[in-house]
Amino acid sequence: MAEKRGKMRMYRVYLVDDDELILDDMIAITPWMEAGFEVCGKNTNPLDALKEIPELDPDAVFVDLKMPDLNGNELIFELKKAGCKAEFVMISAYDDFENVRSFFKQTGFDYVLKPVGTEDMRGILELLSMKLSKDRPSQPAGNPTDNPNFNELIEYVNENFTGKIQLGPLAARFGFSKGYVCALFQKYYNKSLSLYLTDLRMEYAKKLLEEKTLLVKQVGAMCGYADYYHFFKVFKNYFGVSPKEMRNSAE
Repeated sequence: MAEKRGKMRMYRVYLVDDDELILDDMIAITPWMEAGFEVCGKNTNPLDALKEIPELDPDAVFVDLKMPDLNGNELIFELKKAGCKAEFVMISAYDDFENVRSFFKQTGFDYVLKPVGTEDMRGILELLSMKLSKDRPSQPAGNPTDNPNFNELIEYVNENFTGKIQLGPLAARFGFSKGYVCALFQKYYNKSLSLYLTDLRMEYAKKLLEEKTLLVKQVGAMCGYADYYHFFKVFKNYFGVSPKEMRNSAE
């Protein structure tokens, strides 16, 4: 069994799809580092993946549904039987009821339909990072650090978090490498850039909900979420209640 690293580690992801091109595309389009993830392995053969995943002990497994020898649900069943504790994300071209039902009966994390774009993956990782980080203590957002240059970056993020902030342009703006920015967020806040932004946006959403004239959809948009459904899911996962429930409880 792979040894878990210290508290500043990246989350580890394993990918399974019988199409090599899909795997390569998923790796290329997904902002793994920005969300605090790294791909620790991939496989086009589910039987080989069944042997390798318990050894690598990833935090999450992204798996295709339709594959030869073992389909996605069968692979998850065998991995769980072997003691795998990873969160599972099914990425499939099929949405028939029985397959989806079987996946969630195995306490799968999310079932996503192909084709999946960069923003789709960004949203999945935001929710997944929140789930995985619940047992990881972190520092409050915005606290100054002993790195003046990083403090400038943090000040910029704190003032612009409702806009589109991505790792590459942010790092370039302040003369850092992407990897160094990620390392600094882990060092000082024990979280990824993505989760840092989520913290800021959720606290701002909570404050905006006090303004009764704003629709919940408007609150989401003002916090940087163009997709209301994604905002709703993030909010409910973050606070444990829906935006409407929080607003009503404050009355």
